[in-house]
Amino acid sequence: MSLVYMNIMTAFAVSLTGLLMYRSHLMSSLLCLEGMMLSLFIMATLMIL
Repeated sequence: MSLVYMNIMTAFAVSLTGLLMYRSHLMSSLLCLEGMMLSLFIMATLMIL
């Protein structure tokens, strides 16, 4: 596994942890959700290449 994929998976895990911790705050939850979607999009794009 390359360092890029591990970094993206770490970003996804940190965003998921932030989403679970800050569920009651809407803006923090939305930022964490955006981070999760961005890391998933980048991972899917890199898998296609």
